[in-house]
Amino acid sequence: MNALGGISLGARPVSAALHFRALGGRTYLARQFTPHPFHITRPFYHPGDPAGMATLYLQSSSGGVYSGDDLSLDIRVEAEAQVHVTTQASTIVHDARGRTGVTQAVSLNVAEGARLDYLPDPAILMTGSKLCNRVTATLGRQARVILGDAQLCHDPEGRARPFSWIENEIELIGPGGTDLLDRFELSGTEWPARTGGFACSGMMIVAGYADAGAAMQRAADNVPGIYAGLSVFSDRNIALIRFLAPDGAALSKVMTATWHAAATALDGHPPAERRK
Repeated sequence: MNALGGISLGARPVSAALHFRALGGRTYLARQFTPHPFHITRPFYHPGDPAGMATLYLQSSSGGVYSGDDLSLDIRVEAEAQVHVTTQASTIVHDARGRTGVTQAVSLNVAEGARLDYLPDPAILMTGSKLCNRVTATLGRQARVILGDAQLCHDPEGRARPFSWIENEIELIGPGGTDLLDRFELSGTEWPARTGGFACSGMMIVAGYADAGAAMQRAADNVPGIYAGLSVFSDRNIALIRFLAPDGAALSKVMTATWHAAATALDGHPPAERRK
């Protein structure tokens, strides 16, 4: 299963929404709208997490995303709520076969004093695929966000045929305006030269606690085969670590390790493990 599923070529845009609210020290899913192909689990509560934190898995009733898909997801976390949102598995971006490609837009609204860990598994860029992916996070005062983003290349025939292109954008907006805008456009033929031959790339961002950066760097350094670099923006209270990985297994390990380090830095103790 994948994070966001597919719709038929030429269909209308499909939008989903998840709204979370804290009541009595516990976070609940107050509203959900998840039309096909979106699907979700019920919220889970793990011992050892911050008090009342809800964990929710995004699923799909489709086998990936397909050319012509136009999918959007709106996640709202109300004041003082704490949420961990992840996916059941990676999102397969299928061969566009010369058509328009896939558009995905995710909007994260995290209110004052709230916490959101948004950690989708990597997008798998299949041979010939086209993906335009945008994530916009709007943060209230004292809000904290851990945000993961990653991609890996895959040729199902094992002949190193490239994906077509990717456009990727991450924007963090604080009370005073845009605090971070990370954007790149890359063709599949350029990927090997731009990444030094690594098949996978990604990043982990912490907003609201820049001091988590050093712990994320140490965690990445302990994963074999990873090339990682840290940027800390103390004036905006943001830490961002980028990494390159040789394969999907190493990418998964470094994403888990850097999230674990970031969550430990924020909470003062290790987070509960999430099963996939």
